[in-house]
Amino acid sequence: MIANEIPIGSFARAAQDGTQQIDLLVEGAYCAACIGAIEAAVRADPAVRSVRLNLTLRRLSITWRGVAEDADRLAARVRRAGYRAVPFLPDALAAADDNEGQRWLRALGVVAFAGSNVMMLAIAVWAGQAQDMNQATQYLLQWLSGAIAIPAVIYGGQPFYLSAWRALRLGRTNIDVPIAAAVLLTTAMSLVEMLRHGPNVYFDSALALLFVLLIGRLLDHRVRSRARGAIEQLLMLKARGALVRRQDGTLEAVPADQVPVGALVLIRPGERGPADGVVEHGISSLDGSIVTGETMPVLARPGSPLLAGMLNGGGALELRVSVPAEQSHLAEIVRLVEQAEQKRGKVMLLADRVTRIWTPVIHLLALGTFIGWMLTGHGIFAALVASVSVLIISCPCALGLAVPTVQVVSTGALMRAGVLLRSGDALERLAEVDRVVLDKTGTVTEGKLQLIALPRDPDAGPIAASLAGASLHPAARAIAACFPHVPPRLDVVETPGEGLAAGKIRLGSRAFCGLDPDPLAGTEVWLTRPNAPPVCFPMADRARADAAATVAGLRSAGLDIRLLSGDAPDEVQRIAREVGIADACGALRPAAKLAALETWRGEGHKVLMVGDGLNDAPSLAGATISASFTHGASASQAAADLILPGEKLGALLVAYRCARRARGIVRQNFAAAFLYNLVLVPFAMAGLVTPLFAAIFMSASSLTVTLNALRAGRADR
Repeated sequence: MIANEIPIGSFARAAQDGTQQIDLLVEGAYCAACIGAIEAAVRADPAVRSVRLNLTLRRLSITWRGVAEDADRLAARVRRAGYRAVPFLPDALAAADDNEGQRWLRALGVVAFAGSNVMMLAIAVWAGQAQDMNQATQYLLQWLSGAIAIPAVIYGGQPFYLSAWRALRLGRTNIDVPIAAAVLLTTAMSLVEMLRHGPNVYFDSALALLFVLLIGRLLDHRVRSRARGAIEQLLMLKARGALVRRQDGTLEAVPADQVPVGALVLIRPGERGPADGVVEHGISSLDGSIVTGETMPVLARPGSPLLAGMLNGGGALELRVSVPAEQSHLAEIVRLVEQAEQKRGKVMLLADRVTRIWTPVIHLLALGTFIGWMLTGHGIFAALVASVSVLIISCPCALGLAVPTVQVVSTGALMRAGVLLRSGDALERLAEVDRVVLDKTGTVTEGKLQLIALPRDPDAGPIAASLAGASLHPAARAIAACFPHVPPRLDVVETPGEGLAAGKIRLGSRAFCGLDPDPLAGTEVWLTRPNAPPVCFPMADRARADAAATVAGLRSAGLDIRLLSGDAPDEVQRIAREVGIADACGALRPAAKLAALETWRGEGHKVLMVGDGLNDAPSLAGATISASFTHGASASQAAADLILPGEKLGALLVAYRCARRARGIVRQNFAAAFLYNLVLVPFAMAGLVTPLFAAIFMSASSLTVTLNALRAGRADR
């Protein structure tokens, strides 16, 4: 049985406060007007406590007081508003996304094919009229145009007609209402003119209008589809199953989300922790970089904490689970990303805000034109021609293209500079930022340990490298890289998280080498051997070569720079001083980072967050605009709006300058579109522009916007 055949109430889940919750996948929502219509329809139910539609994910989250079966009633409200609603499942989202993209492509293909043929027939009619073509031949060409155009108009315009009908049923209006009216009236008027053997038909105008609009809608769909999936990427990091030890000592494989609190779980080398807990048996090293952001592996021994998502890189461990799976550290990150994505779903493009006002103005202008022509005694057909010309010439196509065309051109320019955009309105939001928040590890720094200085003892380096070559520990690899010609010893014994030993020679931490602890010491590795003093190998994660220049460039652009990191405070302050950042804070967990961003946004700041680890994903999703790197964790990339090349922090400055330039061009496009309407709409109202020339002028305005957008295809390097 497929999902939409199962009662929707079976997908509801009960919350601790007694309310019921469900997530629905909504199809057919494209703009802010759709959000308002859907949320209003569901909120009208007295049992509903909260409702929020995320337009990017198309996920409608509903909370209500009642029983699970009430979900079917709430979903029915969405359907009555004219939208399809099914349970939100990853497979359903992917299938709906593919189906929608194919529908737009099919509609565009049909309209493009029909439009090219009708345009050729129209040219023949125009040329024939100039040369006194036989009327019978003209009528034949008109009938052929109608036979091609009418089915294409009906098929290709369905998305606009359905969207307009849904809005009108609810007493609302949206951008698709004037579009549908102009296309249908032009086609109907042309059909009537053809039946009465009139000289002019406008099938080519209707198809040209549809073609331009379908391209814009397809671009919007492509942009939105790339913005989905951050949460799904996060969930891929969760362990699928766990080996739970029974009371009789045998192992039982159970789903990770069903591991009970207090269970003893075996984690083999190369596996991720399925839940939060405490290590009960075994010694190993844990890679927690994607969870905590710390590059140094963590020693795991009995009594050590272990977080879900940490990778076991050494020996086998047995974990005593301390919290349920839904309360784990990784689950908390997933929830934070969900909350931040939900907030982002309310962000509206500038074009949406403008067309919301312009659309009813179009209707009033067309209606006023029709009434005016009727009152002056010109007849219904002449009045209809004039009003349709107003609808076509004032159609907000140029307004609709003002943002997407600049996005497409700017995206190509940034791609050539190695920067990828993953969000439809990323450029608009990036141009508005006034504060930049940088993570340390892998963002300001290179994300890998390096040897700061070689020891004075010429024999110490090769000896240490002979031991280090037998280990995959980051510190050991940094030492071995400085002496690439030294072969590794075969008698090395590694104590995970402590160090390496070969006979009486030891390489590792102070404690492992028998030295007194130094709480003020940074990251360092020590070498001890008989009859020789201890030798220190100082380590550091160095700042990127272009970090200081990038920070200076951003500051000169008027931006406030902050450094937030989960690493040790002393190391964070050292890096901050090195690259010229005055305000830095360390030892922050993901929730603390997100809280800081939300506080700044509450104060009115537009915040750009840059990070590369899993622990940065909530902050990336919760910022005004966010950026990650090609080497970053897949979840951080999925939550980010920009992907920067791994070796260049300076690409961030390139992207910011490109965004500012793109914003200026968008404003110019809007000014040109308004000027076009201000000049030509009066001519259409006066009957001086036919529907055919109205379509030509409308296309010319769209072409002007597109040509101006080409100036955005320049990325400063």
